[in-house]
Amino acid sequence: MLARIAARLIVAPLGFTLGLLAGVLALAIISANHFGDVSLFPDEIVLLGVDMTIGAWTVILVLGPLVAAPAIVAVLIGEMFAIRSWAYYAIAGAATAFAPWALLPSGVDGALFTAADILACGFVGGLVHWLVAGRGAGLDAGANAPADRPPSA
Repeated sequence: MLARIAARLIVAPLGFTLGLLAGVLALAIISANHFGDVSLFPDEIVLLGVDMTIGAWTVILVLGPLVAAPAIVAVLIGEMFAIRSWAYYAIAGAATAFAPWALLPSGVDGALFTAADILACGFVGGLVHWLVAGRGAGLDAGANAPADRPPSA
C-alpha cells in the first residue's frame, strides 16, 4: 500500500508535467499557421527558432503555476475516486487550460489564442496525463488486474 502511494506521488506530477509540455507543444503547432510565409527569409528562421525556444520556456514557467491549482484539484478527484476514464482527463485538461485563459486580459489587438486553441491544447494535455498517470489512478491496484480464473458457468 505504501509503495502504491509513493508511486502515485511520483507518477501524478510526472503526468502533469508531460501533459503541460504536450499542451504547450500542441498550442505551438496550432498557432504556427498564424506566422505566415517565412520561407522567403532564411536568416529570420533562425531568429524565429530562438524566439520560439525562449517563448516556450516562458510560457511553461508562466502557465505552469496558472494551471497547477485546477489541475491538482482534477487529479485529486481522479485519484480519490479512482477515475480511469480518458474522457474525464481530457475534459479536465481542457477545463484546466481554459479557466486561467478566460481570466487573463486580452492583448491590445485581441486575444493571442482563440478559445478553441486553448481547449484543444488542454484536451491534448489531459490525454497525455491520462496515458502517463490517469490509467492507473487510485489506490486500488487490483481493479485493472485480470482475474486468475475465468468465471465458471
